[in-house]
Amino acid sequence: MPTQEATGTLVDYRETLLPGPAVDINSYRKTPRKQRGRPRSPQWRLRFFQVALLLGVCAIVARLYYLQIYQGDMLTNKAFVQRQKTNFLVHRGAITDRHGLPLAIDTTRYDVFVHTKLLPEKVSKEEAIRQLSEITGKSQERISKLILGKRPIVTIAKALERENIDKLQKLNWTGVDIVPRPFRHYPEGSMAAHILGYVNSDTAGQGGIEQSQQENLTSTGKIPKPQLDGRGKTILLPHKGPTWDITPPLGRHCELTIDNSIQHLAEKELFAMAAHSQCDRATAIVMDPNNGEILAWAMYPSYDPNDYSKVPYAQLKNWAMVDVYQPGSTFKILTVSAGLDTGAINEHWSMGDSGALTIGRRTIHNSHGGNGHIDLLHLFIHSSNIGAAKVALQMTPKQFYDKLHDFGLGQKTGMDLPGESRGLLVKHERWKQIDQATTGFGQGMIAVTPLQLAAAVAAVANNGTWTQPHLIRRTYDPRTGVTEKWTEPERRQVIKPEVARLVSRLLADNITQGSQIAGKSVPGYRVAGKTGTAQKVREGGRGYMSGQTIASFIGYLPYEDPQLLCIVAIDNPKTDGRWGNTVAGPVFNAIAREAARLLAIPESYKTEVVKGRFIGPDGKPVQLSEAPSIKYAAELQKAKAQLHGSKEQSPSQTVQH
Repeated sequence: MPTQEATGTLVDYRETLLPGPAVDINSYRKTPRKQRGRPRSPQWRLRFFQVALLLGVCAIVARLYYLQIYQGDMLTNKAFVQRQKTNFLVHRGAITDRHGLPLAIDTTRYDVFVHTKLLPEKVSKEEAIRQLSEITGKSQERISKLILGKRPIVTIAKALERENIDKLQKLNWTGVDIVPRPFRHYPEGSMAAHILGYVNSDTAGQGGIEQSQQENLTSTGKIPKPQLDGRGKTILLPHKGPTWDITPPLGRHCELTIDNSIQHLAEKELFAMAAHSQCDRATAIVMDPNNGEILAWAMYPSYDPNDYSKVPYAQLKNWAMVDVYQPGSTFKILTVSAGLDTGAINEHWSMGDSGALTIGRRTIHNSHGGNGHIDLLHLFIHSSNIGAAKVALQMTPKQFYDKLHDFGLGQKTGMDLPGESRGLLVKHERWKQIDQATTGFGQGMIAVTPLQLAAAVAAVANNGTWTQPHLIRRTYDPRTGVTEKWTEPERRQVIKPEVARLVSRLLADNITQGSQIAGKSVPGYRVAGKTGTAQKVREGGRGYMSGQTIASFIGYLPYEDPQLLCIVAIDNPKTDGRWGNTVAGPVFNAIAREAARLLAIPESYKTEVVKGRFIGPDGKPVQLSEAPSIKYAAELQKAKAQLHGSKEQSPSQTVQH
């Protein structure tokens, strides 16, 4: 307690106890709180932990945002797929022709697995091996190696039919697992194989429509697919909307523009001529020039997509849209059309054809010598290289190049199949005069696919309007049959309608007045068309192969109102002079004659067939040519027998599952 001294000063008794100078307590009380001495506080540690905690929370929030917002859709889809991989059966949608006839369908097949240690004890190993061999169709030796081996679980058989599984289930054996799997089946066998493609062992489409429409064929639309846990049990998830009333679930169906009857016809005639001519490969494309729909697309050699793994890989390729060739005389259709449309020539144009034309140090020739003074009609009739070269030289390089580009050359057509080539159209800045001249008759600076050439000539048939060729007509929901998408092809005007009609008339007169058989033997119809016999370019692109040609013919009917166009190209034929007229022409005649009947196309004129001859549009009798499938039936059967009797390809030459 404070004490009162004689001096009258108040002194704190603690001063007598604590060393150091005396402190005036009144002045201490007046000192601001901030300036008073205080012991060190532990708050800096608290602040540190608060900041660390805040940073941790921010990191968690950022990570959650990244996973749930930024990557949310991707992770959801990934989880969705993972929950459907195990024991979940989804069938691909069917692929049909334009009339709904199935070309590719999914069925259910079954894989059989055996737990070797769980087989019933009352059944001996020998008996089990014998019965499994009888039911699965596998050899007892193979089954024995599996059952008596060291592996606890073995695959006994794959893709068994239901009848085999019924027999297996009657045994009622433990240790036998039966797993249903989707199985792609092609009921027409090898027909339209290059159009359809195939499905590999991972149920992924490879080539053709199977690959290009993989997403549609496996899509179940708005209907949620059942989700399964790791044991294959359904995960119950609340959702609103439609549910499955089809088991197993189906993808979208795809309806093609292909006509099953015309496809069969095209393949039959093409394969017969291929067998007779002993060619390397061949194709025939039939299309409607008005809307770009492909009605048939035959490829030789073909393959069976039900058994694709035994086929050499090169045979699976659709070369008619992948590989390019110099088209030769069929290209003169486009050269003359370009010259007329640009105004470089007119319908009265004519020239002297001596059979040779020297440009610089090079001389180009006709295949049959000089033709004298010719006009545009006789340019086609005599297939004059000199005439086509002079028409090309009447245009500037840019005019010619631009018009060919308008026809779709040097660019993809947009065909709804994978792997299409752009073809070759060298920029006009790199052209020399000789290049421009040789391009005029289908060599030089141009190389096309049969598909590109068909689409380009179809523009002439369709009053100058280029229309995108396509195979898919529509996709639709298998549950309701409601069309979800109709194909709307691209269209563009490339030449004037009057030019297209003039060229069509010239091509029709070429068939009527010319000496070739191609296009003539189609009673009731005036065909517009042109043959081509092109030299094959050497590998590496320099020079031509001796004695090897690509024989072709392209034509359409009736020329007054074209409704059917067909191109036939046969690579390296070895018979009938290797000419487009004698090799490709008969195939066109047979296809066009029967296809016109199947499509009920109105005839151009009435005619009567008497003793194998009919009166043509010019009033002269014309011999009705025999279809290759009839004329060369024996050769076709022999070729088929050799094919079925040939040995399997070695593993290095085949596509593995």
